[in-house]
Amino acid sequence: MLVGCLYKIISKVLSLHLKKVIGKVIDLRQSAFLEGRGLLDTVLVANEVLEEVKSKKKSCVFFKVDYEKAYD
Repeated sequence: MLVGCLYKIISKVLSLHLKKVIGKVIDLRQSAFLEGRGLLDTVLVANEVLEEVKSKKKSCVFFKVDYEKAYD
């Protein structure tokens, strides 16, 4: 019982320290898993870019990342 509690305390302390520096570690273009940034924001921006490319008949390259597999 106490071992599990100890792990919870250690993880809480580490997460609080990480929260202070995570903004410096992660690039500004990262759009998910950070406070104030949403995963769906990226989807909306990508959709707008794709529509603009289509309307101006330009060429571009898009790729999709499977987040579930990327973080396994």
